[in-house]
Amino acid sequence: MNYDRGIIYAKVQKAEIADVTRIMEGYEHLALVSTVKASDGIIKLLGTPDTVADVLLILNNLPFPVEIMENFTEGE
Repeated sequence: MNYDRGIIYAKVQKAEIADVTRIMEGYEHLALVSTVKASDGIIKLLGTPDTVADVLLILNNLPFPVEIMENFTEGE
C-alpha cells in the first residue's frame, strides 16, 4: 500500500475515468487523478496521507463500481 505517501490506485470502467476525475475536482485539495492505464481503467489518486481516508470514503460511495488496488505497483 502507498497510503503512507497519499497514493491510491483504483480500477474503474474505462468510461468512468472522466467521472472520477470530475468528482475529485469538485473536492478541491483532496487528490489529483492521473490515468495509469486507460485501456484497463486503472487510475492513480495523488493526495496526502491526511486525505487518504476521505478519498477512500468518496471512492467507496460512488454510484459505480470502484476496485481499490491495494497491492498495485506501477509498471506491472
